[in-house]
Amino acid sequence: MARKLGLPPLTDSSAHGRILDPSAGPLYVHIHRKNGLAHRRYVLTISQVRILSIALSRPMLAVYLIVLLVGGWMAMRSVQVPLLQRHVAQLTKDAERLDTLTARLVELQARYTQVQQMLGAATGATTPR
Repeated sequence: MARKLGLPPLTDSSAHGRILDPSAGPLYVHIHRKNGLAHRRYVLTISQVRILSIALSRPMLAVYLIVLLVGGWMAMRSVQVPLLQRHVAQLTKDAERLDTLTARLVELQARYTQVQQMLGAATGATTPR
């Protein structure tokens, strides 16, 4: 079989190499059902094996993990946006109420001062000398 494909014959040392080694030639994948006659056979070319070996390499798996973690973190943050918008709206409403109350308090303080001055002037005029 190796001679038909133009590959060197396998020796004992090279027969058990890496399964995704592109230099070993095409990769034959056979899929069989445990019960039944259904089966599939796929032949991956050398370039497909090379792409598969790169896609499943440890550095790429690390990249996939980092992308998954960053994507999960961003998804969690994006879920918080509507909650934060509601909280900001509530704080804005509270700030408006505080501004209204502050203005009312300043007005009442001015009236209180005016009443104190009026009473102080009235009591100062009636005090004996």
